[in-house]
Amino acid sequence: MKFSRLLQLAFGLASLSSLGLHLSGQLLKVGISDSIPIGTLETMNDALQIADPEPRSDLLKRLGVDAKVADAATAPRFPGDIEIQSLRTHSEDSYGIVSLPCGLQDQAFIYLLDKTGTDTWHAVDHIALDCFHGTPAYRLLSLSPGEDSVFVQHAHLGHGSGDVQDKATVYTIRNSRMHEVLSTVDYHSRQEPTYRYPVEQNSSFLQISSRVIEETRITSQNGSPLRAERRIWRWQTTQGAFSATSFRAILK
Repeated sequence: MKFSRLLQLAFGLASLSSLGLHLSGQLLKVGISDSIPIGTLETMNDALQIADPEPRSDLLKRLGVDAKVADAATAPRFPGDIEIQSLRTHSEDSYGIVSLPCGLQDQAFIYLLDKTGTDTWHAVDHIALDCFHGTPAYRLLSLSPGEDSVFVQHAHLGHGSGDVQDKATVYTIRNSRMHEVLSTVDYHSRQEPTYRYPVEQNSSFLQISSRVIEETRITSQNGSPLRAERRIWRWQTTQGAFSATSFRAILK
């Protein structure tokens, strides 16, 4: 990932500090201890990367993140990245997202930011992602030119009696809300009493055109592949969501 100009400046100052150089008679300190102003998404994200925990938490709260969630996400005992980035949409509304690491109640969060009708960003919606089986991952998909959707993978779905499941979900942004348009299990581990090792199913996803997503599922046991299957998810305009074909075996 390329460093922003702000981060480059910070690391440059750190280099001067290591050489014993002083500014205004005091040793340079890298970081932000003062309040972070609500500005552009890019400048807020840059500041979050080098700020102290207190101003990071304060900014999140002023953006509308729940106070307990903000404190947990910025606490030293819950290390992880916080990222703010913009979302492209076809509407005149301006959107962004704040992604928060696993913290409060073993959950990660994605908050939707909106500045429609105001001069400042504020949270208007959010999703909570269960971290029981690990940290969920997300990325942006362009389902149509100039429009971004949020694709979340490996969010924990449920567990019990030797069974563990995670899910993948695609969210589109409409009317200041995050709408679920695709949801499926992307990891399943099953431990049968007669099995020495659990049987695992892992899915990977490839966007092969603007509104077509290919899912490949590998079934394995103790690291050895047993079978591979594939299916296609296509956007259904009348439903406003994706629907999938049946899995078909991939021939060796």
